[in-house]
Amino acid sequence: MQQSYNLFESLGNTSKVWLYLAERRLSDEEVRFTLENLSGFNATWSAHGKKLNSNATVLFNHIIVLAVDETLEVASGCSIDSSVHAIKKIGSALNVDFFNRMNVLVWNETDFMLVPFSQIRKNKGINYLNPLVSTLGEIRENWIIQS
Repeated sequence: MQQSYNLFESLGNTSKVWLYLAERRLSDEEVRFTLENLSGFNATWSAHGKKLNSNATVLFNHIIVLAVDETLEVASGCSIDSSVHAIKKIGSALNVDFFNRMNVLVWNETDFMLVPFSQIRKNKGINYLNPLVSTLGEIRENWIIQS
């Protein structure tokens, strides 16, 4: 698995990111549905009436990554609430919970699987995606953690 990701090339490393881990692997059709909805959301996402420079994608059929370049306009509380609402709406349509923070996505050299976060500390040698990243730069360069 590559150690860095070239996500959202038009956004800088300091761009704020939010990760939403699906409770199960999404089908390719569900990924397409999610991407269409995220595209529509990003087209209208704003803070205090100003368009946010944002982007979103689905990685590994498990993770929604939402990013915004806050050097131009900061995502306010209301705009963040609207993004949470958009993710909840997608989850409701797909019958998927994107808000269970007790799991992490583990990579086992052939595929990804969800593992309870508590198991990471018990099992050494596990590669997992850091659920605590907060910037695009962290995803690009420091997302994989080896326990």
